[in-house]
Amino acid sequence: MNKDKIYINHPLLKRNKLIRRKYQENIFINCINSNCLVVIPTGLGKTIIALLLVMYKLNEKKNSKILFLAPTKPLVVQHKKIFSEFTNIPDEKLIVFTGAISPEKRKELWKNAKIVFSTPQTTSNDIISNNYSLSNVSLIIFDECHRAVGNYAYTFIAQKYISLGGNKQILGITASPGATEEKINIIKENLFIDKIEIRTEKDEDVKPYIQKVDIIWIKIDLPEDFLEILNILEKKLKETYKFLKHQNLIESEVIRNISRLKILGLNKEIDLKISQTTDDNEKFAMFNAKKMVANALRLSHMIELLETQGLKALEQYFTKSEENIQNNKSSKSLNELFQNRDFKKAINLTRKLISEGIIHPKMKKLKELLSEQISLNENSRILVFSQYRDSVNNIINYFGEDDVIQIHKFVGQQTKGRDKGMSQKNQLEILDKFKEGIYNVLVSTNVGEEGLDIPDCDLVIFYDMTPSVVRSIQRRGRTGRQKAGKIIILIAKGTRDEGYYWAELTKEKKMKESLIRMKNSKYEKKKNLMDFIKDIEQKKKNGLENYLDSESITPIRGAENYTIYVDNRETASSVVRTLSLYGVQIKLQNLEVADYIISKKVGVERKSTKDFSDSIKDGRFFKELKDLSQNFYRPILILEGENPIISSNLSENAIYGAIFSVMINMGIYIYQTKDSRETAKTLYHLVKKEQSLKKQEFKLRFEKAPIKISRLLEFIIAGVPGINYLRAKRLLSKFHKIKDIFNADIGNLMETPNIGKKLAQEIYKIANFKYQNDKVKSK
Repeated sequence: MNKDKIYINHPLLKRNKLIRRKYQENIFINCINSNCLVVIPTGLGKTIIALLLVMYKLNEKKNSKILFLAPTKPLVVQHKKIFSEFTNIPDEKLIVFTGAISPEKRKELWKNAKIVFSTPQTTSNDIISNNYSLSNVSLIIFDECHRAVGNYAYTFIAQKYISLGGNKQILGITASPGATEEKINIIKENLFIDKIEIRTEKDEDVKPYIQKVDIIWIKIDLPEDFLEILNILEKKLKETYKFLKHQNLIESEVIRNISRLKILGLNKEIDLKISQTTDDNEKFAMFNAKKMVANALRLSHMIELLETQGLKALEQYFTKSEENIQNNKSSKSLNELFQNRDFKKAINLTRKLISEGIIHPKMKKLKELLSEQISLNENSRILVFSQYRDSVNNIINYFGEDDVIQIHKFVGQQTKGRDKGMSQKNQLEILDKFKEGIYNVLVSTNVGEEGLDIPDCDLVIFYDMTPSVVRSIQRRGRTGRQKAGKIIILIAKGTRDEGYYWAELTKEKKMKESLIRMKNSKYEKKKNLMDFIKDIEQKKKNGLENYLDSESITPIRGAENYTIYVDNRETASSVVRTLSLYGVQIKLQNLEVADYIISKKVGVERKSTKDFSDSIKDGRFFKELKDLSQNFYRPILILEGENPIISSNLSENAIYGAIFSVMINMGIYIYQTKDSRETAKTLYHLVKKEQSLKKQEFKLRFEKAPIKISRLLEFIIAGVPGINYLRAKRLLSKFHKIKDIFNADIGNLMETPNIGKKLAQEIYKIANFKYQNDKVKSK
């Protein structure tokens, strides 16, 4: 079969506009009959590869749909533009889905769409809500597919899609799948990949299209003024490590020998020791160790801020921490650290140097580099990357109103404290102004690392280093796409900048070696869910439990018969996705009360250990649970994660007081789960028990009471167990007044259509039940 003709002669392809490259055609042909992972350097037209496969699939299955997923709205819109430019598919058939479009409208648009371009969270919510089915989708494209790990929506969507059966196909595309073969395998397994197509700058079919990119490293000395502050912070960190070493939790107190990852992992070890020991002295020491771990992480972060970002970034961290202390939002460990005399000296010295105008020398070097580049080429487009939003703001403030350097920040949507995030609409507007030249410099956090379509970006500056190979490759890929480019990396000498730089180089080398090994190896195809599950079970037998991020979740027979109402905010948790994978019917709503509603009488509030502590501090805890207890006969609180008595930064007395208060005073049942998977299982068994004997779906009654009196009467009568609105109308039509309904005997009630003996007895019992309130004592 001549596969070339299938897509070259496709009537929906604008052949005169599409410039195909040999490597794109080779990759396309090799991916026709596979779930394929394509690893290709940025700027080499990955969307064109996807487009060729899309045309082939639409020719093969003319009535099918295509789903193209990308992490952000700017990327989604960018892909849609390319398809509009290179195909004859009517624009009304190329649909963009984001959270800005209502679920109802998305449901309608889906019906007539040919290709849907969507963010993964939007698609995930639609699948959970059964807004539409993926059964008629012949191909899903996962752009930036290195994100398909852990709780990210890509993993859930892929599993739901493959579980439908049939000839389903997946294409994953990325420039940087991960540093190790294990991480690459996680992506491969999560997306059901059975073939890997890899291209590097050295491949013969790619070489002609690679642009020259010069990489320049500029090492910068820290000012002497920084050293006194640095010495204080390092001294405190060494004291912390010394204590942890004395408790046999770490092997060295030398700072450079202890990684942040090692410290992060200590909490589980400490919690295990606390739970196993009966010695009060050892338990006390372990509680102190938890405080030491928290402060070790803080001090390590402060040192990094000082070395790589400067005084202003460090001072902003101090200020935020002080505000948390003043507002009673801080932990004991933070309070104790900020009470330390030496630490206070570091804070005062930082503020003194800022008042004297001392800044990190990177800032002056950055201004010098930007001015030089724009003087050489006034049409330059420059991207500056920094890990921290505070540093982005500090850079913007440092340049102020500059006639030559027209600078603007580019950050994510999340609002952090007083720093408001950028909406996706705002992000697109900034990118357009950057392309037009209204801004010639963008200072960006990691949101600018993935997939920005900026062909004229001729200089990228790393204000700091990142140890992540994925992020580093993505940063570098912002230049050298259509023409030669330049990358300048600012490194503070003798600091973590240098350590991160060498770590990233090592990881990238390992990644390339892993990819080549995997490309040359033959491995079994796993194109259906059962093969995937069997593979996991085998790995568990072989002791490779950590090979994947999580076990596969299989559908449960009969689960589709049960319905749970879920608050929209819960979609950020994997609990809802797990329930959906079980097959439970999910109805997403903005719930005023509870996170999960199992039935008219059972409502569930879910709190992680952190949210449990935070909600007690900010006052939400008792308000939310009071509402829960007032609206449900069986209110349940699920505490998810570590034991809050062990892991919370609140005192034991406060935790016990909160728990027993809601149990005794509010009558709330408390159940603890170890993780989101166990929470989902708990909810499933709850709904199974509660709804197995119910013949009709229950309806929520948290709406406001109707204004019209007749509607109000229906609302009241429909509150009787077993009485829906139709039965309420029939009762009112027969008896006309509420008092006549409740004064009627069982025989009269049974004369109403659809009111049998059991319902009549229930109404009669309620009408004659004497109210009791144990909390109110009669005088």
